[in-house]
Amino acid sequence: MAYYKKEDILNYVSEKIKELNEKNIQPLNPESEVIKRLNDEEDLVGFFWIDYNQEVEGGKKIKMDGKSWYRISHNIYTDDRFAIDLYQAMKSDLTVSDIIKKRELEKEQAQIDGIADVEALERKVEENINKDGD
Repeated sequence: MAYYKKEDILNYVSEKIKELNEKNIQPLNPESEVIKRLNDEEDLVGFFWIDYNQEVEGGKKIKMDGKSWYRISHNIYTDDRFAIDLYQAMKSDLTVSDIIKKRELEKEQAQIDGIADVEALERKVEENINKDGD
């Protein structure tokens, strides 16, 4: 489904929290924050978590996961990239191609400006987790 109502988002978050609790994974943002963002009609609503024990070949790896929704109208949200691009294009009086090209340029610039090495970032997060757990 590409479009969601507030109730759909809340149902997803509630079900995901149950699933995460079974795996002993703590969400990064509580359900109350999602509810507040929906009630405040914020443009972007997200729900995220980090799995510190993601099984991969050769061991375990830290994996951030989650879902976000973009508000396109009262009580209508989407997680579909094209729908978001189309909405942003209409709002900005641009074409979808313009929006995609702009996003790609921003991505390239971010890489030039020095996005952190993912493996180094994972090591740093794990170090900090281990410090907190001592």
